[in-house]
Amino acid sequence: MPTLLLLTLACAKDDPTDTALDTQDPGSAVVLHINELMASNSSGVQDEGGAYPDWIELYNPGDQDIDLTGYRITDDLDEPDKYILAGVTVPAGGYLLLYADGDTDEGLQHLGFKLSKDGESVGLYTVADELVDSVRFEAQETDISYARVSDGAAEWVTDDTPTPGAANE
Repeated sequence: MPTLLLLTLACAKDDPTDTALDTQDPGSAVVLHINELMASNSSGVQDEGGAYPDWIELYNPGDQDIDLTGYRITDDLDEPDKYILAGVTVPAGGYLLLYADGDTDEGLQHLGFKLSKDGESVGLYTVADELVDSVRFEAQETDISYARVSDGAAEWVTDDTPTPGAANE
């Protein structure tokens, strides 16, 4: 029976549309966190075009990179397919910053939606449409982030010292 399970996983791994298994050990679940976000950025993080977009930070506590090709991210949990990611990876033990600016022409890290500073939800889904993580935030102040107390922790706080791409403390 274990041999059959390994064959099943090997077949799924050969499927190019099934990226959830590409960076995971057989039988392990993907662990990713929506770790920090800023819904009103006017002077903090600047993108490669010089703008100050809203942003979402993902954190991978695991020891293997996670390719997000085919994963979905949304600011409306009733519409999980709002934006499908492609060509971006969260490094092992690291972070990925995504720009929620509605300007997908600027690159792979730019999402097709903006965050509302009045509050809303953000959800991340696997290729198989399984919810990986979500967060609901209330109205946000400009240049103040909403972050987990420490990376991957359950508790969230507003933070006047954002740490995009670095550890939350």
